[in-house]
Amino acid sequence: MADTNGLIAALAQLAEAPSAPRGPRCTVGIILDELDASTEQKVRDVLDTPAISSTQIADTLIGSGHQVQAPAVARHRRRGGSNGCRCPR
Repeated sequence: MADTNGLIAALAQLAEAPSAPRGPRCTVGIILDELDASTEQKVRDVLDTPAISSTQIADTLIGSGHQVQAPAVARHRRRGGSNGCRCPR
């Protein structure tokens, strides 16, 4: 008969382990991590300004050499929601 104690212990370890992140990392989050502190804060301020569209932000980031699309910016703006990215709010 198989060793069920070892199996039970291994399954318990799996259940207690933190879950691995699913899917690719947020593009906007990666860009923010690459920026210096003052530029990062300015981008965060713009992201939190509803009057500026996600398309405008994406176009500006693209113009500065960052590869990002407007839907990724919109998803990052919804972070913390069920249809947003996994970045902390």
